[in-house]
Formats: sequence, C-alpha cells, structure tokens
Amino acid sequence: MQHRSRYVPRNYRWFNKLVRITYGIWLRAFFRIETRGLDAARALLPPFVVVSNHVTILDPFILSILLREPVYWITSDGNMRTRLMRSLLRLVGSIPKSKAIPDIETVNWTVDVIRKRGGVVGIFPEGEQSWDGTTLPLVPSTAKLLKLLKVPVLAAVIKGGYSSLPRWTKARRRGRIEVEFKVVFDPSELKAGKVDEIGRRLEAALHHDEVAWQEKARVPFVALRRAEHVELGLFMCPRCEAVGSLKSSRSRINCVSCGMALKMDPFGRFRSRIDGPPVFSNIRDWNRWQAGAFRSRILRDSGTRPSGPLFSDAGAMLLRGRKMNPLRMLRSGTLILYPDRLELATLLGERLHFPIALIEGVSVLKMDILEFYVGKDLYQTRFPLRPTSARKWQTAISILAGTAEAAEK
Repeated sequence: MQHRSRYVPRNYRWFNKLVRITYGIWLRAFFRIETRGLDAARALLPPFVVVSNHVTILDPFILSILLREPVYWITSDGNMRTRLMRSLLRLVGSIPKSKAIPDIETVNWTVDVIRKRGGVVGIFPEGEQSWDGTTLPLVPSTAKLLKLLKVPVLAAVIKGGYSSLPRWTKARRRGRIEVEFKVVFDPSELKAGKVDEIGRRLEAALHHDEVAWQEKARVPFVALRRAEHVELGLFMCPRCEAVGSLKSSRSRINCVSCGMALKMDPFGRFRSRIDGPPVFSNIRDWNRWQAGAFRSRILRDSGTRPSGPLFSDAGAMLLRGRKMNPLRMLRSGTLILYPDRLELATLLGERLHFPIALIEGVSVLKMDILEFYVGKDLYQTRFPLRPTSARKWQTAISILAGTAEAAEK
C-alpha cells in the first residue's frame, strides 16, 4: 500500500512532449480546438499559475497540450487510488487534493513547485466540474493561495468544452472548443491587492455561461447519445417535481412519473416530443430551478417528518479508505437519508449510521460516485444502476448540513 506521504509530484518534460504529439494531436483534431491569446500565454516564463474554468474531465489535457511548459495540475486524490492512474498522473506531476477538505500538504507541494522548482501550477478554482456549463462560485482559498505565491496568473476560459463532453456522460460530441488565454495578475498586483479584490477579479476573469455562448456561436455538437445519463445531473422533473423519475436514452429524456417526453437537439436545447413546449429549453435554466425546488422539498420534508426517511436507493455499495490509499469494500445494501443521518441498511439486517453533523467534504467523484469523510475516514458509495444520481445525495446532505449549522449559531 502506498501512502500519500510518500508521493512526490514530478513532471517529466519528455512525457508531456510525447502526450502532445500523440493524444494531443487527436484532441485538437477531434474537438476542433481553437485558441485566442495563445502567443502571449506561450511567451510567459515560469514560474506562474494557470487558472481555468472547469467544464469537462479533459480540461487539464486540453490546456497542457496548448502550453509549452509542463503544468503541475492540482487534482482530486480520488483519481489516484489505483496504481495505474497514480503512475500516469505522477508522470504529469499531478498534485493531489482531498475534495472540499482543507489540505496543507497540497499547499506545501504547490509552494515547492513554484518557489523551489520554478515550475507552473494549474488550478481549477471552482473545485469541481460544472454540471450545467456555467462557472461555479470559486473556492475562496484560491485567492489566498495566489496572493501567497505572488507569481503571474494566466487565466484560460474554455468555451464549448461542456457541450463537447458534459460531466454527466461519457459520450463525446464533435463541435468546436475555443480556449481564450489572458494574464490577469502580475506579482505586484497580487502583493498590493486585498484577498477579496483578487477573488472578485478572478471570478470575473473565469466566468463563462455555455448556454449564452451557444446562443451566439450556434455550433452544433454531433452525437447519437447526446442526452444519455443527463439524469445524473438533472434528477428532478420540472413538470411533476418527482425526484429520480427521469430516464434517458440516446437523445431522449422521459419522466416515468408524469410522462414528460423530451428530445435534446445538437445545440443542447430541449424539444417536446408530445405536447406543448418544454418547461425549460436548456440545462442551465432547468438546473437553476432544480437547485431551489429541491432545497425547498428537502427542508419541507425534513420539517414534516423529522424522524422519517427522505429518500433511499437500493443496491448501494459502500467502500472505506483514506485519501490516496486503495478503498476496501465495506458493505452493500439500501442507502437511506434521514434529516439527521445517513444510513446503510445491509442485506444482513445491519444498520450503519453516519450523523449529518459528522459528515464533511461530501462530493461527487466523476459522474456518479458519492464521497464523504467522517473524521479521517473516506467513504465512497457506488450505485450499480446508472440512472441513480449521486449528485442528488450530495445536494441533499449539503442542504441538511447547512441547516444544522445555521441552527447552532
């Protein structure tokens, strides 16, 4: 077993060149990548920091093949729990970070790369991929880190990346990706600026709305399975407000509760297949409605039945581990959410309890894996049935945890 303390990020220039002339050529050709401001970005001498919006799992590869200098990307340690992935990500100097958990070791590695090695560090300040193509609120500690490092900051805004490969699917679409580079801070600005001001400027520099961009760009993204697994992100029907009732196949989305039938076109818009216009014509607006509607539902149900279950999913597999170490199977059964706790009811009649007050760092790894910490232990829940949304669980737990914290103040 390899412990995190023994991991040292190394970035091999020869491997980056190999990736650039192999996988990089395919990436640029298949996704039709176009750039703006690339000459200025390539002229920037290390050390510096690259920051970018995060719209697809391919973002670090897209940016790395465009830049001349090897980039040490800060990445989730969830991607490094197998020997193969750890070996591959070590070759490109990945700096592991526990999602949603403060990690001083990540900061120390970052400082080491910048100050001692004179290298380039890549950061996705949102902390996770966007579910609807719109830039998420940035992690506040990013501005503090930039002020600490005091090196030039290069911003990259990826447009069309979400439409090419949304977070909720593995089906690639062929359209066009635009990457715009711009230097947003020099060392003197970081030294003189206040953290809040740095954060505001960073947020403005990285803001992107995929729906608004697509309305102007009008780029078709071609794929047979362009709506498949969209229910991993959109888990609430906008017509009947049922949760977990949506099923997708190829370009079609159906609600098994009310019969709503939609089709997603190559521009990412929803079209009704039966009667009348759709409630929402795009993922962004649907997602914004879902955030408020689901929150209201969780708060209402937890108030009306404080000791009863809010929802459950059968067939969940629970694993346990620590950081980058391999996870071990713990139990399987039905995952149940109560207002004050998360439970796993096993096939043998056991009940594993996880109080909401003790759960930290709840997140979704990749498309559909739920992760959370209790103390130093990491728990991962996998759902064998593809339509089961891990995001639904993450959102509900975060709402309940926030409500509990507010009640204590």
